[in-house]
Amino acid sequence: MPAPLVSVIIPTYNYTNYILEAINSVLEQTYPQDKIEIIVVDDGSTDRTHDTLKKLIDQNTIKYFYQENKGKANATFNAIKKCTGKYIFNLDADDYFFKDKIAAYVKVFENDDEIVHVGTAAKVLYQNKNLLVTEKLPKDILGKPLHGKWLLHRFYSSNMFFGGGTTYAAKASALKTIVIPDAVDMYIDEFLLLAVLPLGKSYFLDEPLSVWRMHKDNFSVYAALKENQIKKDERLLRSSAAVLKYLIENNFDDYLVKIYQLQDATRQIAFKEISNSKSVNDIYNYAIKVFFNLKPGLKLISKYHVINRLVPLTVLKLIKKTQHHNSVSNIKATV
Repeated sequence: MPAPLVSVIIPTYNYTNYILEAINSVLEQTYPQDKIEIIVVDDGSTDRTHDTLKKLIDQNTIKYFYQENKGKANATFNAIKKCTGKYIFNLDADDYFFKDKIAAYVKVFENDDEIVHVGTAAKVLYQNKNLLVTEKLPKDILGKPLHGKWLLHRFYSSNMFFGGGTTYAAKASALKTIVIPDAVDMYIDEFLLLAVLPLGKSYFLDEPLSVWRMHKDNFSVYAALKENQIKKDERLLRSSAAVLKYLIENNFDDYLVKIYQLQDATRQIAFKEISNSKSVNDIYNYAIKVFFNLKPGLKLISKYHVINRLVPLTVLKLIKKTQHHNSVSNIKATV
């Protein structure tokens, strides 16, 4: 059978230092190059992204689209709409693929028409330490077709998430039926998995085929300045609320909605801890919502660390102070 055309989407914002490596990893694939289209949606970069990519644009090696800054979800949605391939691969602009990735994924898709999503573990590169670590996936999800709805229950009942971001690829005919709200913003990776899995089956390969890069400019890396971290967390809370709204409005099953409500409520009170604003009233309202409204059960209470969120700020500060003191004492004792 002839190789089908595939699309690789690269939403980007101010990643001129990394994006060439991402694109080159696609250009070095063992999959036929004439069957790969690369679509870059630049979400209003203010660095030299366009200049960095100009040669590739002029050579028509990539399809480049610039837009005013509207957030990652909007850039991703616009990239998906421009795809003409049978399968769509997501690639964050600061990550990269290994050379056999596309060929391996396409083989899985082509073997089973019901598969709408393929994923793997990622290799995580901690750039400041030059350390490469492989994610560990549960063995029960590897190497076999899985019903998407079952997989969502498996993930959320265990408070884990795999198969998104740069490890994500989806069948275009399924993915293009989904309208992505701008408001899901920084939870676009999670949203894409949530939205596509109910449409068919998923398959996880047991070999890592992508690298997820952790670096100082990465949104998921904790900000050094507290005020910057608070702004990040506020943005993430808005994104979380938008995902929850989507689940409710699109009639996802009650069990999954309940878990996401628990997760969203836990994110909110955790933010209050970080911003040093958690009050006794916040703890009370959280406890009422969890134990009397949601009633998630002991397993979910444990998996989502609910009890930790019930600890008052004064006690948390005391615990942290004690831990810091013990850490310093241990260091002195070894000197």
